[in-house]
Amino acid sequence: MTDDGLSNDTLCRALLTFATDGPDALMYATLKGSEDPFDATRILTMLLRTTLAQPPLWIDHRNESGGASPAFPDDDRQLDRLFIVGIARWGRRADARALENFHHAVRRWRDRLLRLPLADHAALTNMMTHGGEQWIVTPRCDHWPHQLTDLAIRSDWAPPLCLWGMGDPSSLVSCKSPVAVVGSRDVNDYGRFVARNAGLHAARDGHLLVSGGAMGADAAAHWGALAARRERDDTDERDQAGRTVAVFAGGLDLRGPARNLSLFNEMLANRGALISEMPPGTIPEARRFLLRNRIIAALADVIIVAQARHRSGALNTATWAAEMNRKVYAAPGDIDEPFNTGCNRLIHDGKAILLHSATDISSCCHERHEPYDVGAAVTDAETSGDEAEARDSPRSGHDDGGSMIITAIRSCARRHVAATADEISGYLATKPSTSALTFGEVIATLGRMEARGEIAMRDDGTVRIVR
Repeated sequence: MTDDGLSNDTLCRALLTFATDGPDALMYATLKGSEDPFDATRILTMLLRTTLAQPPLWIDHRNESGGASPAFPDDDRQLDRLFIVGIARWGRRADARALENFHHAVRRWRDRLLRLPLADHAALTNMMTHGGEQWIVTPRCDHWPHQLTDLAIRSDWAPPLCLWGMGDPSSLVSCKSPVAVVGSRDVNDYGRFVARNAGLHAARDGHLLVSGGAMGADAAAHWGALAARRERDDTDERDQAGRTVAVFAGGLDLRGPARNLSLFNEMLANRGALISEMPPGTIPEARRFLLRNRIIAALADVIIVAQARHRSGALNTATWAAEMNRKVYAAPGDIDEPFNTGCNRLIHDGKAILLHSATDISSCCHERHEPYDVGAAVTDAETSGDEAEARDSPRSGHDDGGSMIITAIRSCARRHVAATADEISGYLATKPSTSALTFGEVIATLGRMEARGEIAMRDDGTVRIVR
């Protein structure tokens, strides 16, 4: 933790995100190849040592004790090694073409990093938090939604390295199985009715509501969730209603549309959050909306498509959701209306379950609950360094899943089965007491256990217990 408030790891993850200019499987593989999968500082150090005559001392974690910074003329070879190991752990082989693509990406990352005032930690922190208006959460934080790790199920995808946010970061982990409601921007009254009521009833049951920030179905769903909180204004049960999170394609300082600013302000006032995987100043280009949709799909356990045309971003979200084995529901509509073509097609093709009611979605969701309140509403920028290092468990105050992972690895050994992440996840899925541990949480827990030295990941993707 530095005097400016952000830990090295947090700021380095933000800088690496700036360098990649979006989700990048090559960067994710490089981090995956490190002995410590959270060690963004090491990657950034190696990127800069061969680029700058004297990289800023704050970046090098080996300098935190005040010692001299050793020179590593073979940093590029070290980066190659991390990439090759990471790709292997991800289930692919780094051939000559993959290494060529990696080298091209490294040159691009370095070019973008040199645009920043790298020597001035305070200026970087100010830039990356937009003057302190935005917080940053990373996989080390209590408020990190670990289901995002499911975006690594394919080696051409990549989870975000960190998330920028405004509002209450605890909303991100206030529900184990959030509900996403999506749909077209130009929904008609029927589509708005479905979206608003789905959001209302999800929040009434304590579930987190996730959507985008657009007009139409997104806005209707958020307003519905907020209505569930307003229903309890005169009682002490206001915080028993679920919260609502909007995911944006660009930097949060460029959030829009302007007509939804009152909605965003209402969300912030009601313990909701606005989040993005992109740093401040990032323009929300068209391509970024399709990438944004994967975040919505990964955050949710259930995705409800309220209304969609034949060509709609909501269908892209449904496709991402299906790839990650999420439950997708679609509201059927009049077959003569172009507004309903997308939903009807999803149901016809068997890609979505028919949503039989907008006013009773209990059969789509898990049991009713009060929102979980994981710690105080603070981020890495507001805690001590020791606290930031300690908060790496998705289940605050409970075992983070390590003991269950050890049991699964030993079971694989007894059955003479390779202890891969898939095999471990499959074993845990057969145990009722561990059914809440998703595939994404298995991956995240393996990473934390490896960082703690409890297990070792072999290059072939198998896991062994370190004795």
